[in-house]
Order: sequence, then structure tokens, then C-alpha cells
Amino acid sequence: MLGVSEGLVLMAVKKGKKDGSGIQQAAGLIRYFDEESEDAWHITKGQVYTACIVLSAIVYLANYGVIDWFTGLF
Repeated sequence: MLGVSEGLVLMAVKKGKKDGSGIQQAAGLIRYFDEESEDAWHITKGQVYTACIVLSAIVYLANYGVIDWFTGLF
């Protein structure tokens, strides 16, 4: 009688030999995701850099209490 782990290994081996179309499925997914839609958002490198710098500045100012000080003025 086979143990649980030996049975799982045999099932994995049998399934792997039976299914030989993994590469073909991956190629289909690559083709599907490679297509660009005209309606999709296009983000430039400059926008990514700007967002990172602005977010970093906000976190920096929040750590030093500048934002609390500024909001306390109003």
C-alpha cells in the first residue's frame, strides 16, 4: 500500500505526462496580454518618477510634522 506522499507524487507524475500543452497555453496567454488596447491608460516614465517624488516628499514632510503644522494654521 502506498503512503499519502507517494500517492501524491504518482498523481503529479501522471498528470504531468498526460498534459503536454503547457507551453502552448503560455504562448496563448502571452499573445493575449501582449495586445495593447487603444482605450488603455498609458503611463509614461515621467509620470512614474513624478508620482514617486511627490509621494516621498509627502512622507518626508509628514514624518517631520510639517503637514500637521500646516493644517494647524487653518
